[in-house]
Amino acid sequence: MAANVKGIPLKYHFLDMETDEHEKDEYGKINPSKAIPTLVVEESGKEQFVLSQSIAIIEYLEERFPDQNPLLPPRDQPDQRARVRQLQNIITSDIAPPSNSRIAFRVRGIRNERDDQFNFVHKVMNEGFTAYEAHLETYGGQYSVGDQVTVADVCLVPAIDHAKMYKLDLSPYPRITAIYDRLMQLDPIKNGHLKTQEDTPEQYRN
Repeated sequence: MAANVKGIPLKYHFLDMETDEHEKDEYGKINPSKAIPTLVVEESGKEQFVLSQSIAIIEYLEERFPDQNPLLPPRDQPDQRARVRQLQNIITSDIAPPSNSRIAFRVRGIRNERDDQFNFVHKVMNEGFTAYEAHLETYGGQYSVGDQVTVADVCLVPAIDHAKMYKLDLSPYPRITAIYDRLMQLDPIKNGHLKTQEDTPEQYRN
């Protein structure tokens, strides 16, 4: 989504997490963490640079192409830039790591109880979204910080999709859901969505 907003074309390579394709040694040679995504930068058909971790990739794209639809407010607005990063970190530090499948399945495995997994993930998400919603009341706009799409927004969309997968009640977060709905009307966001990326197999589009 970040690359789409900035107008940076990518060549996609699909990995099926349901079949643990990302856990295979072949992918591990590219990304030792065996996490998704990984960015491979090529110049003249030769590999120049490999980078993993979503935020590191987004920051790299932002710094490499700073003038192409910036995902951070201008440098002369340090307060706004800090607010974007604050919201980004609520998603990428408070919500995403403990609720991802690796951790959630380990919680479930303690007693082999599905409810343990869901209750744990719901608690993590509710705590994070409650904080995010409160910040939006203070300085949110059409999007998470003001009226331009930022890093916070491209982190928020997959977080909401994940919450929907877990059937989390989102009614306590009207500002978040309103921003999500506005974001999903934007072509760069829609085209980068997990169900509509050009490499997404048909069986995963619904």
